[in-house]
Amino acid sequence: MDLTGVGHVDGTPAWKNVKPVKDDKHVYSYNPCRPFTQSTCANVAACQTFTTDEKLAYSLGTQNSLQWTVAPGKDLPTLHYTTGERTLVVSLHCLSSGGKNKLVVHGLNPTTKLYEMTLSSKCASWDGCKGGHSGNSNNGSSGGTIFIIILTMVAVIYFIAFISFNKFKRQANGMDILPHRTFWVSLPGYSLGHKELSANGVGGRIGKLSDP
Repeated sequence: MDLTGVGHVDGTPAWKNVKPVKDDKHVYSYNPCRPFTQSTCANVAACQTFTTDEKLAYSLGTQNSLQWTVAPGKDLPTLHYTTGERTLVVSLHCLSSGGKNKLVVHGLNPTTKLYEMTLSSKCASWDGCKGGHSGNSNNGSSGGTIFIIILTMVAVIYFIAFISFNKFKRQANGMDILPHRTFWVSLPGYSLGHKELSANGVGGRIGKLSDP
């Protein structure tokens, strides 16, 4: 099971100031796998904040305190975070591949004295998100895609800048407005010449191999 793609990686919580099912004058923030900082909660996994004063905040556990437990008869584990006298229990619920990640905050259980949440995600299954990718993860595009986008933008800017300069500054017309026109016009010839050279080279080798 991989929940890394569910949370944020920039030091902010994936869910911030979520109201519990039953109002308890608090809001809750949570981020799986990576720590975040909010108000006086520093490098935590979850934070409880007063609705009337965000400066009054309490940690509900750190990422280093995380323990995975599987109750008898249950398929999915629960996540346990601790800090001081507070313990947070996050139950997991598996969604279909098209479902959106969701966090339900139940608040403090008066019987167990544990803070409780339920995290629903397609990643909350044993093979749901291999490699940390999830439905609402904001991990961005691959390096190759970003490179192609940047290269395309540079090429567009290059042509627009030179065409504008040649047309309005040099008063050029027709093919003369192209940047480095001689190079671009000659490029097809270079390609054809390379093909002919390659063909002649291959033909020469074949001829030598065919000689008795």
